[in-house]
Amino acid sequence: MTLLIDTNAVPAPHRVEFWAKSSCDAYHPLHIGTDGTDRFWARMWADRLGSIGVTRIAAGPNTMRRTHKDIACGDPECLHVQIVLRGRLHGAQQHRATAIGPGDITSYDTSYPAIFRADAPFDLLVMRVPKAALGKHAGKVSRLSAVRIPGDSGLPRLAGRFCCEAATGLADGSIAREDTGLAEHIIDLVRRLYVDLDASRPPRPRSTAELLIHAQAYIDARLGDPGLTPDELARACFISTRYLHRVFETAGLSVCDFIRSARLDRCRRDLIDPAFAEEPISSIASRWGLPSAPHFSRLFRKAYGCSPREFRRIVAVAAGEVDVPPDAEPACPPASWPLDRGEPWTAAGWTTDMAGSGA
Repeated sequence: MTLLIDTNAVPAPHRVEFWAKSSCDAYHPLHIGTDGTDRFWARMWADRLGSIGVTRIAAGPNTMRRTHKDIACGDPECLHVQIVLRGRLHGAQQHRATAIGPGDITSYDTSYPAIFRADAPFDLLVMRVPKAALGKHAGKVSRLSAVRIPGDSGLPRLAGRFCCEAATGLADGSIAREDTGLAEHIIDLVRRLYVDLDASRPPRPRSTAELLIHAQAYIDARLGDPGLTPDELARACFISTRYLHRVFETAGLSVCDFIRSARLDRCRRDLIDPAFAEEPISSIASRWGLPSAPHFSRLFRKAYGCSPREFRRIVAVAAGEVDVPPDAEPACPPASWPLDRGEPWTAAGWTTDMAGSGA
């Protein structure tokens, strides 16, 4: 296993951007977000076994999103089978949602939008299996992405250990990358893990955490629709509107506030992005479901302390793209966001004894 990406290579303020870009180059187009920008860290090790990509990711809290736009930019047409080594992961894809812990297995299909979130440091092993290698089972497996497969017993436990041992063998050189026979065993294990699962209807989220990530994934996919309402969101989650509000309240959130904040954050990102430097602010706001320019400006000022135009100028000045007199006063204070004050977590080495799973 080769250490492919290490955010320690860049200063702390640039690590999220470095991780996002490097992950896109090594993996596929995606977006990474985190509140703890100054405390963020991540590492990725990568190798291959026959046609299978083998990746280990150890990182601080963050959210990975893969959107329709990302898919259009590049799709390896793979199934990412994820085995949690440490920490917890929440994920959603195609109206399914899951929450998994050490030893558990889930997956996502790179050909469809997906969102995965970790609220604490985590360690993850990913087997990237080409969907073509799954043959006639590819469609069924895809329909069961973002479903938790408990890893504490039976075939899932054996499959998790087998994949971890394969990754360990690649890391210490005892297993050759060209061992196609071993790769076929892993592909067969993936088929067997999913072939008996009931795909007749999408499973409903079972816990508050699953419902929340399901709802947030739906919001993320529909942010550009100014008509998105809690009623529509509740129907997509197969729950009542009243219960939807209760789910968000348990996390200290409001449905409407969450939607508004998510839209403003996307606008903020586009205002920062040099690729949109010439795009009218009103066009950016409309793209993210805020078609009224005065309304958007009021919301943005309330959230970030200045108007969108002033914010864009501050960013340009900070990047050295605009010259200002040395004694000029800033138009407004720089926007700030919550930071994660927890201590960085150091990832342990490879192990086939997954903490907390009994494996």
